[in-house]
Amino acid sequence: MRTSLIYRLSKNLFFRVGVLLCACTALVFVTIIGFNQHFDTKYLYVAGLSWWKGLNAYDPDVASRLGANQSAGSFFYPPQIAPLCLLLGAFSWTQAKVMMTLLNVFCTGILAFFGVLLVKQPQVKQVRVPGSSAEWFIPAIVIANPFTLNIILLGQTTLIVAAALVSGWYYAYRKRWVLSGVLIAISTIKPQLSLLIILWLILERRWRLLAVAAMTTLIFCLVPMVITGPIDVFAHWFSSLGKHKDIFANVLGSPAVFSIQNLLYTMGMEMPQLLFLGIVITGLVWRYRSRLIMDDVIGLLMAISVLFGFAHHYDLIALAPLMAAFWRHLSHRPKATLVALTMMFIMFFPRNVLMTFIPSELLLQYRVLLVIGVTIWLGVMSVKRKAEIWGMS
Repeated sequence: MRTSLIYRLSKNLFFRVGVLLCACTALVFVTIIGFNQHFDTKYLYVAGLSWWKGLNAYDPDVASRLGANQSAGSFFYPPQIAPLCLLLGAFSWTQAKVMMTLLNVFCTGILAFFGVLLVKQPQVKQVRVPGSSAEWFIPAIVIANPFTLNIILLGQTTLIVAAALVSGWYYAYRKRWVLSGVLIAISTIKPQLSLLIILWLILERRWRLLAVAAMTTLIFCLVPMVITGPIDVFAHWFSSLGKHKDIFANVLGSPAVFSIQNLLYTMGMEMPQLLFLGIVITGLVWRYRSRLIMDDVIGLLMAISVLFGFAHHYDLIALAPLMAAFWRHLSHRPKATLVALTMMFIMFFPRNVLMTFIPSELLLQYRVLLVIGVTIWLGVMSVKRKAEIWGMS
C-alpha cells in the first residue's frame, strides 16, 4: 500500500513540480546564507593572483603574501586549472565568490541534465524508460543533495569535474570526440576522480579523443608553464602533493576522508593506497564490458574511483550517473525503487547531523559499505539487463 501510494504520487505532475521547486529553494537558501564561506575558492583565487603577477602559485611564501591561509595547506591543484584561477583572480574577492558560486550552480544543472539524458536517451535503445519521471526527480536529487550544497558553500571543484566527466562520457559514446576530449581535459583538474575514466578511454583506444584532451590540457597549462617553466611547473605541483596527505582534512582517520582504505584504517588495519586495486578492477570491468549496459559503466567507474582512490565525502556527488543508472533499471519496479531511494537517502544524509547521534567514527563509515553495495547491485542489474537484450535480439 505504501509503495503504491509513493508510486502514484510520483506520477502526479504537481508533486513532481513541488519536489523540484523545494530542491531549488534549498539551493538558493544555502547559497545565500553560506556566501561568506568559500574556503576552497580562496586557494583558487590566490593562485590566480599569483599567476597574474607572474609568480609561482605553488610557492607557499608567495601564496601567504597574497592572502592564502597556509596553516590549512598549500595549493595542490594541477597547472591545468590555471584558466579558472586566472578568471577568478581577475576580479575582486567578492566578485570571485559570486563567479565561483554561479559556476557551481551551473555545473549542478549540467550534472542533473546529463543524468536525465542517460536515463531518457540510453545508448542501448531497448532500455529506454517511457513515461519516466526522471526529468523531475533526478534534478531534485542532485540539486538538493547535501554534498552539492556543501561543495557550493566551500567553493570546491567536484561539481565542475563531475559535470565534465558525465557530459564527456555521454558525448564520447555518441561520436562527439572533439567536445568529449575538451570536457575530459577539464575533468583532469581533479585527477583522483578522472583517472579511471581516462584509463578506460585508453583501453578503448579512443586516441583522437585522448589527443584532443591532451592538447587542451597543455593549452590550459600555458600560463603557468611560461611563468615557471614547462618542466618546473609540474615538478612544483608534484612536490606540493607530498604535503597534501598531511593536511588535517586529508589524513587517514579524518572524518572528511572517504575510501575503503580509510574504513580499514578506522577498523585498526593500516593498508597502503588501494588505487592499484581500483585500476585492476577497472581493467576487469573493461574486459567484460560486452556484458554490461555501457551507460551504466560511468556510474561504476565513478564508484570505483571514490572507493579505491582518494576522496572526501562531498565527492560522492560524482555518483550522480550511478543514481541515473538505478533510475533506468528500477523505474518500472516500485518496491525496488523504494529500496534504492532509501539507500541513497541514507548514503547522502548529512554527516554532521549523524555525528550528533553516533559517537563512533567506525559506525560513521557506513557510507563506504553502502557504496560498495549499490555498486555491486548496479553491476548485477546491468549484466542481467544486457542478457535480456541479447535474448530479445
